[in-house]
Amino acid sequence: MKIIIIGKRDQMGTTPAIRVKGMSQVRYQFLWDKEIRHYAYEPKNQKEVDDIFRTQGKLYKSMFFSVWLPEPEPMQKPEAQVSAGSKSRPTSKAKKKQPVEKEVVSA
Repeated sequence: MKIIIIGKRDQMGTTPAIRVKGMSQVRYQFLWDKEIRHYAYEPKNQKEVDDIFRTQGKLYKSMFFSVWLPEPEPMQKPEAQVSAGSKSRPTSKAKKKQPVEKEVVSA
């Protein structure tokens, strides 16, 4: 997970890093990430995340942050379930029959 700065784009002649000061006066260095094309910072714990997002609208009136999550890997079906004759959609469930009590024979 990375925190990115929204609205800041890398342009010709700009710095490759932006320093952001949190509410706790800790400075976070957002580096330009070529892959996602945003300034990004990878937080070490939840405290850093909270500190960065608290600055939004208070210390920095025009700087907004978002979260960049890596794309999940596609899930693969287990081979035991996949067979040549199986359908992709499950069929309707068979109805359970009610148990029938045995007839009581009078003596």
